[in-house]
Amino acid sequence: SMTRNRHASDDLTPQGGLGEGDIRRLLGYQLAQAAIVTTQAFTRVVGKPLSLRPVEFTILQLVHENTPVTATNLAKALGVTTPGVVIWLDRLEQRGLVKRERGVADRRTQIVRLTRMGEELVASALANLLEADTDLLGEFTVAERLMLLDLLHEVARRRDR
Repeated sequence: SMTRNRHASDDLTPQGGLGEGDIRRLLGYQLAQAAIVTTQAFTRVVGKPLSLRPVEFTILQLVHENTPVTATNLAKALGVTTPGVVIWLDRLEQRGLVKRERGVADRRTQIVRLTRMGEELVASALANLLEADTDLLGEFTVAERLMLLDLLHEVARRRDR
């Protein structure tokens, strides 16, 4: 008789019950699987109720923390081109969430600030996401949560500058 491969339930995909083999040891694979969970949470608590995409939320949060900031700096932080960020800023400005001014020293520079509505929206979004994260990481200790976030931050820091 053929012997079936036996997997501990931990060795199966989170959904679908498929064996993973050595792909389980790959950071990119685990990040992608975890991102499915965080993306679903984002859609539920921010995407649908506040009509924000993840990149829009990130831009609003970065502007909030770094006002005044330039479109170029935002692009670098997000790993996209400046024209790419300008498209997102156009959308956010049309919604009345950001305002742009020309730089005093260099008229070509776009200085980005949040409007009052932008400030209120990003504060709500962040509160919702922090609450969702607490739920997602409910089985972890505070120390484990901090370790996970710190380790992922270290991976992100390896990005070419």
